[in-house]
Amino acid sequence: MKPEIRTDEQQQYAVPGQMAFFPDMESDPAPRISLQRPITPPEISQMEDWEFCIIMSDVLMRFDGKLPESWLFDIMVGGKFLSNFLYQDALGSLIESNAVERVIEHDTEMIVLTESGRRDASNLRLMVPKIFRDQVHLTAMRCVARQKALRDLKITYEPDTKGCKLCLCCMDHGSEMFFLRISTPSREVAEELSERILRNPARFFGKIIDLAMTNEEEPFDLTDN
Repeated sequence: MKPEIRTDEQQQYAVPGQMAFFPDMESDPAPRISLQRPITPPEISQMEDWEFCIIMSDVLMRFDGKLPESWLFDIMVGGKFLSNFLYQDALGSLIESNAVERVIEHDTEMIVLTESGRRDASNLRLMVPKIFRDQVHLTAMRCVARQKALRDLKITYEPDTKGCKLCLCCMDHGSEMFFLRISTPSREVAEELSERILRNPARFFGKIIDLAMTNEEEPFDLTDN
């Protein structure tokens, strides 16, 4: 009888031990590359006039297509995105192209997008670099929130011999609801404090009311009585 010949495929080898895979023992992946500096928006001198028109229309779109002209000026010029000359030139171009129009509402001059202006703003907004759009929109939201807060919050400063008092009067439809006077060491400190309160006055006054509603008397210790 001939001996049985086993091929390599038929041969079996005993494996000493058990092979296992441990993901946590693998080497760490390559570190992510992080930017050393934040990306800066493009310089105004590098942008074209039509880009200014688009970003102004885009800002108006965020606020239902209209803003008081003074607010739009504060956003673009006060935010140092445009000079006064570039702002007037861009606004004039928008009016001439029938993209926006001036409207008087409650004795306030408003800049209102027309239907064609809305279409152009929606179709062309991505032509402006996003980093620039983000910064302009962030400034716009802060400016509008501040202006709305000033409608219901009257701020005055009372100088005295020890510094300056910050006076906050919260109004509702012309009626005084809340009055707060805060003593500060100087006018500069009072102005800085008022700016911080204006960032979110509803939250500031809401915390005061919440504290008053949940305030409890200090517990007394009678163990030594």
